[in-house]
Amino acid sequence: MNISLGELAGWVKDQVKHGRYQSDSEVVREAVRQMKEGRTSEPEKLQGLMDEAEQSGFKRFTSRDWKALRRLAKTGLAK
Repeated sequence: MNISLGELAGWVKDQVKHGRYQSDSEVVREAVRQMKEGRTSEPEKLQGLMDEAEQSGFKRFTSRDWKALRRLAKTGLAK
């Protein structure tokens, strides 16, 4: 297999140079492995969150809840 990393090639070389990995191939294998693990675990995480939400029961939002949510949103947007 032949791949071109473009601008990332320097970063890969730097990882090997600083002893984090033994070879360029090892860096690429680890990156691909992490991508694969991330993609396979996302649906499982989402399903877990959905199950948790369903088990927690339904709660109608009050005006107080909406105000608190707006405050949180504004705080997050300000960061």
